[in-house]
Amino acid sequence: MKKVMLSVALFSATLLSGCVTFPTQQSEQVKVIWDDVNAIQGCEHKGTVIGSEGHFYDYWLHADKDMVWGTLNQMRIKAADKGANVLYLYQPFGFSSSVTMFGNAYACENAADIEETMSDLEAVEVEVNSEIEASETP
Repeated sequence: MKKVMLSVALFSATLLSGCVTFPTQQSEQVKVIWDDVNAIQGCEHKGTVIGSEGHFYDYWLHADKDMVWGTLNQMRIKAADKGANVLYLYQPFGFSSSVTMFGNAYACENAADIEETMSDLEAVEVEVNSEIEASETP
C-alpha cells in the first residue's frame, strides 16, 4: 500500500510540475538588454511583455537558474510575436517560489549593433541571488 501511495504522490507531482519554456527559432533572434537606455533610442516600442515560471506547488522541482532561463525565453517568444528584435528588461520582482519579469519589446534597426547584455544568464543569477539574500536579511 505504501508503494502505491508513493507512486500516486510522485505521479501527481509530475503532473503538477510544468516544463520550463524553451526558445524558438524566432525568439533566439531577440536580443535581451538590461540597464542600457541608450541602446533603445530610436527604436519602435512594440509593447510590454511579462514572463513567469514556477508555481507554489512545484518550485522545489526546478532550479532558480532554470526558472529564470524559462522566463526569459517566454518573454523573448512574446517579443518576437510582437515583431520586436530587442527586449529591454526591468528589475525582476522578488521571488521565492516563482520568477516573474517584465520588460518592453522594441523593433530596432540597429539591433545588430546592440551588445546583448543578457546573453549569459550569470548576470541574471547574480541579480536574483542578491535580491534573495537581501530579502532574507533581517
